[in-house]
Parts: sequence; C-alpha cells; structure tokens
Amino acid sequence: MVRDMLSEHSGMNPILLDRDILRDHDAEVRVHPCHWDGCLMHIAVEHKQVSKHLQQHHNINTSATSEDTEQISCLWTGCRHAMKPGNLPRHILSHLGVRWMCSTCEASLSREDAFRRHALEKGCQRAKAVVKYGDGSVVIDTVYIDGGWSASQNVMCFP
Repeated sequence: MVRDMLSEHSGMNPILLDRDILRDHDAEVRVHPCHWDGCLMHIAVEHKQVSKHLQQHHNINTSATSEDTEQISCLWTGCRHAMKPGNLPRHILSHLGVRWMCSTCEASLSREDAFRRHALEKGCQRAKAVVKYGDGSVVIDTVYIDGGWSASQNVMCFP
C-alpha cells in the first residue's frame, strides 16, 4: 500500500531500502539500484552493505573465499563473470561505478586496495583518494525517513 502511494506521488517506483542501512548511517547514505537477477531493492554503495545485501536478499555466503570454494556467476544484468562468492561485493562495487581517483596524478582505480597499491608504487604516497560514484546512485537523507518511509525522497524501508 505505501509502495503504491509513493509510486502514485512521484510517478515512479520508490527506492526500496533495507532498514538496516538506516541503523548504520546517521545522516546520509548513498544508494544504487541492485540489478542482481531482477532485484527491486537499492543497496548502500559500500563493501560491507553490498555484502550484507547479497547474504540477506540473495542467499550468497560472501565470506566463502577458500581454495575449494566453488565459483558462482555474477547475476548482475549483463554480466556473467564467474568468481568465488567472497569476491562478489567488491565486484558489485565496480557495477555501481565506484572509482577511487588519485589526488596527485588523477589515476582512476576501480578498488580501494588498488588505490593503496598505486599510492605506494607510483610515487603518490601523499595522495588522497577522491571517491567518485557512478550514474544511478542517489544520496538519501536518513533524517527525513519517518516510520520507514519518506514521500519527499520517494523512499520505503523494509525490516
């Protein structure tokens, strides 16, 4: 019912969030639509939150990285890369368009660990990472989500 009201109010489908995201953020959270196998939720654009979403909503054990762990296919729209489940959260961040930019030489890197390696190896030890986010991500002001939804932001939360 609330989803229908938000859809009618804004003329588009609401942003569906897991209520846990709100507990982990005091003021704002950047979210992006999940395109995993028809998922309707939005996920916070952070490694920890992507991992939690994959575990809770797609039943994927993202802690599985051992040698004998079987690889699975990424079911993100348009992707079929195979990897160990434990590598999926950082892979998903690449789908979300997250980039770490070097403040010294402006190199663009897809992962935070790659930025740290770059800073050590390329003479950019004093560089700061400037994080850029891909198209489709939006910032939600968690202060205005009352009772699990916000008509002004077109957001609805699930327990």
